Amino acid sequence: MSKRLFSAGIVVLLSVTGLTGCGNDQPSPSAQPQEQGGGNSQQKELKPESGAKLVVWESKGPELDYLKTVAASFEKEYGVSVKVEPVPAIDTVKKLTTDGPAGIGADVFSAPHDQLGNAVMTGLVLENDAFGEEDKKQLLPSALEGVSYSGALYGYPTAIDTYALFYNKKAMPQAPKTYEEIVKFAETYNDPANKKFALMWDVGQLYQSYSFLAGYGGYVFGGKGTDPNDIGLNSPQAVEGAKYLQSLKKILPLNIHDINDNIITGFFQEGKTASVINGSWLISSLSKANFEFGVAPLPLLPNGEHPVSFSGIRALYVNSYTKYPDAAKLFASYATSKDHLIERFKMTAQLPPRQDVMADPVLTSDPYAPAFLEQAKHSVPMPSIPEMGNVWVPAGTAISSLWNENQDPAAVLTKAVEQIKTAMKTTK
Repeated sequence: MSKRLFSAGIVVLLSVTGLTGCGNDQPSPSAQPQEQGGGNSQQKELKPESGAKLVVWESKGPELDYLKTVAASFEKEYGVSVKVEPVPAIDTVKKLTTDGPAGIGADVFSAPHDQLGNAVMTGLVLENDAFGEEDKKQLLPSALEGVSYSGALYGYPTAIDTYALFYNKKAMPQAPKTYEEIVKFAETYNDPANKKFALMWDVGQLYQSYSFLAGYGGYVFGGKGTDPNDIGLNSPQAVEGAKYLQSLKKILPLNIHDINDNIITGFFQEGKTASVINGSWLISSLSKANFEFGVAPLPLLPNGEHPVSFSGIRALYVNSYTKYPDAAKLFASYATSKDHLIERFKMTAQLPPRQDVMADPVLTSDPYAPAFLEQAKHSVPMPSIPEMGNVWVPAGTAISSLWNENQDPAAVLTKAVEQIKTAMKTTK
């Protein structure tokens, strides 16, 4: 899987020592509140339990620094001490399968949204009943969808990331509005012998190439990524998207084994490739580039539609084994408020997944954030159901076959779907 795929869950944290807010006895999961009061911002009035103390797990780095700042503010306002510990977000769900029931897990933890399905199925997370309807309306649709499971909201989104188009302003003074513009540009720009290409992306990874399939109406699972019995990777729409993807080899005449993240980044850094599809993590790699670059939403497809990119949602979740569910929910809600997420953006440069911050000067004045936020509007979260683990390899193999060997898209995608179905049966 690509570097980006794992960045949906990015952050690495250390093991936890000592007792946590969950206590060291053998607790049972906290019950969901029965009372669902009204109100625009919250469904129920949350007040910390008497004597509440919280432990929070978050990524080492600026994400962790942010939560430490929020923890100090929260303690001052509510009188609840919060200890923030570094634990890898990609490891928190697995760690909680043992630490949660043992009473030594964090009360609030960070995790990538694509691990939510496993967390719910193993009973590790409480529903988010702290957000009212107004809060939900303020979340970007893909963020709300990404932290929900089977129609229930669980997460408190902290950031959204997806990919967009980076372009070299020396080669391309204006961002291309359509892929056809790039194809036309390639006619005079491309020089494969000197490694000059109009466009590069990690073709062999479903993560980025999905935008072509989905832009024509294809999908992985139906029901907004929740129905494993409805696989849409070989639907007529997905096949049309794959055909267009396949046609782009004429402007990127390399086989997939010659296209990887290091090569793509290197060619762009050297000023050879005019544009690349990548995520915001590429920005730091371009700090020493000797040209000015811009970022734009993905260009329109020939059908006039926006490419639909995959997005990753970073979020906080409340451990179902916490001894202090109200304090934990209050902290998670507090850390993901509008004002706090603006501060988080300043510290982490990660995009806040809320509608009401998109017009804030802190974001609009950023040279790159608006493009990623605009593309995020045309994104869907990677499915978080466990069956998604069976998709990546067959889909990647299918893309490789249609790109390297010019095989029939319908045939290779149908074969991939059959392999996915077989894998799902054997992993039940």
